Amino acid sequence: MNQPITKDMLLRQVDALRDLSRRARRLTETMLADEDKRRLGRYVQELDERASVLERQAADAKTGQFAAVAPRAPAP
Repeated sequence: MNQPITKDMLLRQVDALRDLSRRARRLTETMLADEDKRRLGRYVQELDERASVLERQAADAKTGQFAAVAPRAPAP
């Protein structure tokens, strides 16, 4: 059984993604290898982008509940 997605659920996901992004960003400051820093930096960017998409979906929702969120396209 699928539970309907609510604005609150989306906003909780946004908070979790933003938290993970902040922690990953702080971790890059401690890394020595430039390639690792770049890779983690790309991960931080992906997290921020996904959080922004979810945040826009929550803001655009007319009601507190809606059917589904479009799946994310796989990374190239």
